[in-house]
Amino acid sequence: MENISKNLLKSELWRRAARHFDKACLHPECAAAWIAAGDEDEAIDALIEAGDRGRATQLLIKAKRYKEAAEQARLWLEEVAEVPKRKLEEEIRALLSLAAALHFEQQPDQAQTTYSTACEKLSQATENSYPLTNGRNWEALAAYGVLLKRPDLIRLGYEKALVAYGRSFNLQRLRCAGEYLEKIADDIYLSKELKERLAGWQPQSSMKRERERLWQALSEFTEKA
Repeated sequence: MENISKNLLKSELWRRAARHFDKACLHPECAAAWIAAGDEDEAIDALIEAGDRGRATQLLIKAKRYKEAAEQARLWLEEVAEVPKRKLEEEIRALLSLAAALHFEQQPDQAQTTYSTACEKLSQATENSYPLTNGRNWEALAAYGVLLKRPDLIRLGYEKALVAYGRSFNLQRLRCAGEYLEKIADDIYLSKELKERLAGWQPQSSMKRERERLWQALSEFTEKA
């Protein structure tokens, strides 16, 4: 009972914070507070007000509001096209989000056309982008595979992302492998094979040293700022 009361209190405090942020027109903060309160429907409106159509589209798909998700994804694509500085990486994510929304909205032909366009863009980005960007692009494909429950796309996306992040030990590669492992938990053989690969990357002490090095670099940067 005590834990339930604490959770209810935390949710109520987050709701109050969200309302205050809304009055102050601090939409990103408002959205974060609504999510922390467990009210994603309210968060969607705040994200749209903040112009964060990517996260809004994700939450709309999660809420099974597919028509609205498709509308937001289309607006997202329009915004990307209008601003030269918006990256190809963002266009790929928007196209995959739209393809997913159209798939769930029972528009298979449009969904397939949009997905094919996303794959073309992904191929183009792979040839011209930095490894970190390529990794994120392939992870976007894996996320699309998770939405559609496509193990082949989940595996393809994560495997390509791991290659993009490089063979040496780094936290991006480790994070990606952890998420990959989580998504394929039901596949006993693939999980075992991935764990064996993880174990062979670097000993735990190296992971610790790398994290300490990164934290030290961050501390030095903030002291100079």
